[in-house]
Parts: sequence; C-alpha cells; structure tokens
Amino acid sequence: KELLFYFAAALPDLEQPTPEETKVAEEEAANALKIKLICNLLKQCPPGEFKNVFEDLRFLLSDDKLMKHDVAQMCANHSKKNFTTANVKGESVLVTRHNDMEGDRFFDPQIKLSFTFDHLNRRADKILLYCNIRRDKAELWRETLNVTLEAYMERHFISGVCRVYRKTIRNRPYLVVCMESHQNRRFCNIHWKSEWIIAVTPPVSEIKGDLKVQLHYFKKANLHWTASNTVEGSIYLIHRDQFALDFEKFIEAEDNKFQMDLVKSLYDLSNETWREFRRRLPVTRTSISWDILMMT
Repeated sequence: KELLFYFAAALPDLEQPTPEETKVAEEEAANALKIKLICNLLKQCPPGEFKNVFEDLRFLLSDDKLMKHDVAQMCANHSKKNFTTANVKGESVLVTRHNDMEGDRFFDPQIKLSFTFDHLNRRADKILLYCNIRRDKAELWRETLNVTLEAYMERHFISGVCRVYRKTIRNRPYLVVCMESHQNRRFCNIHWKSEWIIAVTPPVSEIKGDLKVQLHYFKKANLHWTASNTVEGSIYLIHRDQFALDFEKFIEAEDNKFQMDLVKSLYDLSNETWREFRRRLPVTRTSISWDILMMT
C-alpha cells in the first residue's frame, strides 16, 4: 500500500483541456483532413486544368487562407511535373524541376533569362538576365541539340516546347531533354510529354527516356486515359552536329512506335473494353439530364 501511494504521489497532476483548447484541437484535425482530401483530388488533376479544379475546391471549402497557404506547394509540384509552359518576353519556356532555382524562380538556358512563376495563374514575372551559364564545349553541344529538337517539334507537333538542360549527377555530366505538347479543345484536353536523360560519356552515350500521354474527355462522360512508356538506348558522341541528328532520329523512331501503340490501345478500348462495359453497365453510354433531376 505504501508503494502504491508513493507512485500515485509521484504522478503529475494532469489537467483536463479547456473547452477552448478542445475546440482548437478539433479544428486543426478537421483542417488536416481537409488538406489531405484536397491534395488527393489535386494530384489527379489533368494538365492545364489545375486552376479550374482549384477554384472549384476553393468555392466548396470557403477557406481562402487554408487553400492558398497549404495547397501552394501542391500547385508548384503539379507545374514542374507536367512541364508547364510560360511566356517570357514572347518566348515559350518550360517550368520543370531541372531549371528550378527555388523560391518559385526558374531559369531558361536558351534565352538566358530567369523569372518568377505564379503556378496558379501560370504567369511569369520579375524577369532577370541569367548569367550563370558556362560558355564551354558542353554548352555548345547543349545549344546544338536544343536548336535541332526545336525544329523537330515544329515538324511533328501542332504546338509544343522543348528545352535541353545541363545537369551533374554524382559528378557525371548529363543532358536532360524536356518536351511538351498540349492541346486544349472544347471537350477534350490532351497532353504529351517526354523526358530524355543523356549521359555525356564519349564515345557512346546511354539514353533513358520516359514518354507519357494524358487525355481527359468530358462531353458526355468524364474519361481519364493515361499511357506511358520507358525507353533505353545508346548513340555515339563524336561530333555535336551528328550527335544532335542521331538523337533526333532516335526519339522520332520511339515517338512513332509509341504513337502506333497508342492507336492500337485506343482501338482495343473502343471495340473491346467499352463493349464489355455496355453489357454490364448500360448507363455508361446514356446522357443523364441533371437539370431535370435537380428540379425534382
């Protein structure tokens, strides 16, 4: 009994939280849950539609402070992941993780400018000269490849932007190619992007590429369709002009192959997958009069 009394006396006098403290804790837990749900929805947002989804969620939540402060990083990640385009002094440039200077400032190695970027409104501002570019042999290779791939984009894409960046990974030099093409039609939003990492290791350079297409159709249904492919290969690094032409031929062959696979996948989707859905879920091909339902 004496021992139990000793332990009881040693325990601190725990005070119960006040009603105000309980209310604050409940509000913090509720806000944390809201942020988690909002971020999960924004992660699924198709390229080019982030602001629309953000504004809809903002209207539903009715808490501008929570939306603008806690979801800002999600908006920045979305811009960089999808190679968002920006207009800088009449030139189309890309916003990616490869040209991120932190603090929402990015640089463009081709036009030698840096800029801040409003990720929500997709607007570039505070443009400055970017002088931190070494005029060495590697930069000549980068510029030659960039010019060659810009011509490739003009020939093969209705609209699109390409940039080549220099990177150093584990003390090894690399060239990173980012390519983006985006079409926003009345009821359809299509985004094509590819990222190519080139190890600058003469005489043979190893290449790894990631291609991705996202489609969002929303006329009589809400259909999201995503396809991706990973490519590996190698080319010779002897002369920079020949290297640029060889790389252009390499990605052209891979783009064409990927496009052929996409056409086949869409054909299978239309003639097989949707046919199965029509048997099991006949409502998928039915237009629902939501206005009439809301009035009843």
